[in-house]
Amino acid sequence: MHVSQQLRRLRCELNLSQERFGKRLGLSGKSVSAYETGRCLPTVKTLQHISAEFNTNFTEMSTDNRVYLSKRLEELETSVMQLKAGLSELLSL
Repeated sequence: MHVSQQLRRLRCELNLSQERFGKRLGLSGKSVSAYETGRCLPTVKTLQHISAEFNTNFTEMSTDNRVYLSKRLEELETSVMQLKAGLSELLSL
């Protein structure tokens, strides 16, 4: 189960709207929506905060979560490398 699905399941089990769930965490309802749909990935700090606030554990990730996060990390690393190359080229002009 992906982090997005885990967050939605947790919120629904607590019978909280996205807005109320977010307020308890210092987030907006839009942020919660973005996490639940997978448009954005919560930071490790946010997941730790959720774990502490709702007495749950996101540190033990399923294989699906690990694969998903690994792919996202690879995408970010590729983007950073492309950005560095572009900046180096720009600075050498």
